[in-house]
Amino acid sequence: IMYSICCKTTLGDTLKKFYYTKTDSGKMFLWSILVPQLLGAVFVILLTGFVRTEEAYNALLDNIFIQIIMVMLAQIGFLIVYFTYNRNIDFKRASKINFKLGWRNTLICVLIGLIGVFGLNPLISCVDTFLDFIGYNLSTSLPLPLDNFGWLILNIILLAGVPAILEELVFRGVILNGYKKLGALPAMVVTSLLFALIHGSLQQFVFPFLFGLILSFVALKTGSVVAPMIIHFINNALVVILNYVNFNFEVALPTWAFALISVAICAVAFVAIWLLGKLFKNVDKPISLTPEQQEQFVAMKNAEVKSNLPIILGAVLGGVFLLIDILSGLGVIAL
Repeated sequence: IMYSICCKTTLGDTLKKFYYTKTDSGKMFLWSILVPQLLGAVFVILLTGFVRTEEAYNALLDNIFIQIIMVMLAQIGFLIVYFTYNRNIDFKRASKINFKLGWRNTLICVLIGLIGVFGLNPLISCVDTFLDFIGYNLSTSLPLPLDNFGWLILNIILLAGVPAILEELVFRGVILNGYKKLGALPAMVVTSLLFALIHGSLQQFVFPFLFGLILSFVALKTGSVVAPMIIHFINNALVVILNYVNFNFEVALPTWAFALISVAICAVAFVAIWLLGKLFKNVDKPISLTPEQQEQFVAMKNAEVKSNLPIILGAVLGGVFLLIDILSGLGVIAL
């Protein structure tokens, strides 16, 4: 019997789990919501222990090293969650970590990354315009300085490289693969919704959802989580570079016309990505299990506890954090 995993392997006497279930996906999302929040709370408590006044605390927050740590807290949380959860799982196979994409797959990923940036950004500009219209407080700058080449490189590493690896391991590596039995499209939609929800921001909801669909599509078509990592990196790095060169593109069009054009551009981008996806070569390789390993596999599957509670709790928590952001952005509450 053949089971699809990402690469060749030698299996020992005890079969190690090499797949994820929707329960694994739910647990991964729940912990990916909780751990970064807990790290943030602990970090703030530690900071307040070093100061006695609000002025001193605010001055400490202006320290660039503190800012870097705060920017990386979510990624540190993802790192802890991913490797802690996978300590008894063959995560290389389960997450489909396969670097042997080939030059054609890599080139297609680069093209999709570029299409994603320029195809989705006009629509996101429309979303920002709407949010500004309803009084939502928009964030218009990157969280770290970007006033010289050194900061450009550091921003690319911290805001493009690190998230491209860790967020993809969590979402396209674990969560998407855990939901694949629902079918490709449902798995893509659910994963992308969770990806948008974990950003905890109304301003950062539409783009992560649409971009998440692209990343999930590519992960399924290539059979490797490395492919969406490439696209994710290109997107984030290009955004950083465009901010560095202070690139602005404005058109003198009525809002309704720009909105229609933006939707059309987004639709064309998705069609182009879908067509490019047909050119991908799936690099996911199957292996065979011996009769003994097959028995272990069946016993392992039967012994697993299945529950929808983790994803329900995770979605509720994500919804609460999103609601807090909305109320804060609209000035209803102060944080």
